[in-house]
Amino acid sequence: MMDWMLREQGSRDWRLLPVALTLWSASLSAHLAFDEWSAAAQPESAKTAMNSAVSTSATASAHVMTAIVIILAVVALIMATRLRTRWMGTVAVCLAVACIGGITAIAADSAAWRDSASVWARNHGTLTQVRATVIAPMVASDRREYACQADVRLNGISMDVSIPAARSEQVNPAMQRSSAQARVYMPAQHCSIIHRGAVYHLSGTLKESEYGRMPLWLSVEDGSAVAQVEEPPWHRAMIEHMQQSFFHATERLSDQGRILVPGLTMGVLGQDYASVAGSPAYEISSDTLTTSRTNAINETYSNTLEERFQRCGIMHLMAVSGGHFVLLADIVRRTCMRLLLKRSISAMLMACSYVLLALLMFPGDSVTRALIMGLLGIAAYGIGRRAQSVSALSWTVIVVLIVNPDMSRSYGFALSSAAVIGIVLFTKPLSDAFRRLLPEPIAQMTAMTMGAQIFTLPIQILMEPELPLLSIPANLLVSPFVGFATLTGLMALSCAWCAPWLAGLFAWIASLGTLVMEQVAMWLGASDWAVLPWPEGVSGAVLMLAAEGGIAALAVFTVRIVRRRGQDGADADLPGRYFGSTRRLRMMLWWQETRRLLIPDADGR
Repeated sequence: MMDWMLREQGSRDWRLLPVALTLWSASLSAHLAFDEWSAAAQPESAKTAMNSAVSTSATASAHVMTAIVIILAVVALIMATRLRTRWMGTVAVCLAVACIGGITAIAADSAAWRDSASVWARNHGTLTQVRATVIAPMVASDRREYACQADVRLNGISMDVSIPAARSEQVNPAMQRSSAQARVYMPAQHCSIIHRGAVYHLSGTLKESEYGRMPLWLSVEDGSAVAQVEEPPWHRAMIEHMQQSFFHATERLSDQGRILVPGLTMGVLGQDYASVAGSPAYEISSDTLTTSRTNAINETYSNTLEERFQRCGIMHLMAVSGGHFVLLADIVRRTCMRLLLKRSISAMLMACSYVLLALLMFPGDSVTRALIMGLLGIAAYGIGRRAQSVSALSWTVIVVLIVNPDMSRSYGFALSSAAVIGIVLFTKPLSDAFRRLLPEPIAQMTAMTMGAQIFTLPIQILMEPELPLLSIPANLLVSPFVGFATLTGLMALSCAWCAPWLAGLFAWIASLGTLVMEQVAMWLGASDWAVLPWPEGVSGAVLMLAAEGGIAALAVFTVRIVRRRGQDGADADLPGRYFGSTRRLRMMLWWQETRRLLIPDADGR
């Protein structure tokens, strides 16, 4: 016990990693169990009484599960106290967080199940009126019958559809409170009047979603009333104006620049932005709202480009990740060091820049992960401590899953976290191995790419049963251009609202970097052997983990054989003989002493 405590390294704090994994597994298992059980318990012709019974049963099951996990946690704590072993403490903590993860997940699912909007969608699925706050920017619709879509948080739902929604100045007496989230689909005539952060009265058909994370869909048809109740906050209006100005600055670029520069900079492809995807683009002025038509992006080219990026395994470049925050933090830190500012002031400025960057980016789960983890690293920098990437990631996962249990089902959050843990754990050993065969910059980039894909490949197979065979060479070819293209894109975003000509120049420079990405994707993605079909589902993900484990074991075995042969050749001219590894030598001596103890004549004496 004392020997293990003395060997503990402060630079490698992995103690919270099993805790975070346990919490994630417990939360995801609780979600899946609740979904399966609620689907089996809810027939197609369920009534309100059945909903109440199911909700009561869900609450009872949550209490039973909570009691079981609490009992197990108490037993583990008692055993850890009496036995005083190292691993029992870890087991006790893991059981405690499993209890927390199961409770929060089932509580969130039960609250969503009993929400008035969810009950209405299950029982009726007809025309209704809602009061909703827009929580995400308007983007192009993924359903052909609608032009755009936006994610909203419902504030209330009306059970009396006879009251027109256009009377926004009056409060509907039949409106019940709701906190459910929904995805709103709208025709082109309403796309230009929806702003993030504003509150609206919407009239449409509310039903359960057919796919995606959003539990509800609200379909607004032509002629339906859409009335704004509250204006967006001033900071949301300012951010929206900056984003629109940035998209207007990219309209003068070629199609690849209009698609890839916003994707690399903000995390949303150009064809997915509502005002660029065919709906009227609009600019906010001081007194009026003007609309103008933009040249539509070639739909065939945009679909082909997106498919080639996915086949090459470089689609992750079109999502905001920790690279954006690292670039910004490095610039702020170097500037503060040049000005000889104190460490605490530098940390405060870096934290402010992180928050501003997160607000400017397109909302996503990877942005949430990068922001929280980056703030933890900045806090460590501010107090003079070394940043602990694994510990910061573990704390990020724990906090996010407890506050928002639905994030355990997010592919974006899982991919982002898996990429970070793979880079942290495997980049250095892989780089040390590749450095003997490749130049150091190429070895570093190869190791980082492989490290990121070790844990992300199983998750990608759950999303798409394909194995991108050319992802490593594709990432190596585009890596030298990602940094400066991202930086110039951020510069264009920051000055588009006040200097459109300068933003256009920076956007054009960024498009030169994305042009290389486009050429690489079109070249490698067109190959017939760019992807390998793979079994789908959980079995495919487990098979991928087994294949990676087998390749790793084969590589370790080969390295040991090569080292042993090299040591045998190096010691050929020296006296004595090679005994092998320490473990092998100990086992051999133990066996000899055992034979000598049990069989005195074993050595011929």
